[in-house]
Amino acid sequence: MQTGVMRGIAWMVLGMSCIGMVDALAKYLGARLPGLEVAWGYFVAMLINLCIWAKVRGIPQRQLWHSTRPWLQSARALCLVGSLACLFSALRVLPLAEATIISFTAPLFVVALAGPMLGEPVGWRRWAAVLAGLVGAMLVIRPGTGLFQWAALLPLFGAVFFALFSLITRLLGPADPPTTTLFYTTFVGAVALTLMAAAVWITPNGQELGWFWLSGALGVIAHLALVQAMLHADASIVAPLNYVRLIWAISIGIVVFGDWPTAGELVGGAVIVASGLYVVFSAARARL
Repeated sequence: MQTGVMRGIAWMVLGMSCIGMVDALAKYLGARLPGLEVAWGYFVAMLINLCIWAKVRGIPQRQLWHSTRPWLQSARALCLVGSLACLFSALRVLPLAEATIISFTAPLFVVALAGPMLGEPVGWRRWAAVLAGLVGAMLVIRPGTGLFQWAALLPLFGAVFFALFSLITRLLGPADPPTTTLFYTTFVGAVALTLMAAAVWITPNGQELGWFWLSGALGVIAHLALVQAMLHADASIVAPLNYVRLIWAISIGIVVFGDWPTAGELVGGAVIVASGLYVVFSAARARL
């Protein structure tokens, strides 16, 4: 395998590992702090860490905030705000693995929304994959049973927001440098969540502030690593490595939080992952 491809895979594994740890920190912080406040702290910490990184690298301030499509950048950021606010709120109640598994329905919603938003043709096979993935999600969410929790719907709503985030990212294309896109993501996210977090505010202690800073640093590393992954290898190669995050979720859930996934979660997760992988590989074949 070419060295560049191996580097792309390594960057993708690093990025997904960082995101997995961010999710774990969000669950840990959510034991005492509201999900909206945890999301706010994450965006603020990412913004601070990004500005420090840009200063060290000598990146001009104008390059950070000057965008050719600021409104589209802002809309993209708001979609990520919605996605993480839903996920972090769900993590206060749900096991880490369960919330993560449900959030992996996002690629399926990308397929469902790509037609009306981007005019992309979606064949019956990919529609079948979407339906199969949603069936898998229902196996995890368990509606109509005594095990159902309303909080399980939050990662599903978050997945819809993340699908919109992904589609707007494709609309943006290479219009702005990655650092500009990340600046808008963090700045708009921090501003948008300020009023919402204020409504449910619980003052974090010193240790929690430290965890916020770490989550923000991991978030910046994750975003920069994903950019490097896409530069070194085709999306069809690195995209399936998104599921590295699930390995972290299950492992940390068991070791740190004592949450063992149920048989239904494992079966439903397998169906969701298989459907998502089919969507990725079928899209790659269509581009050949």
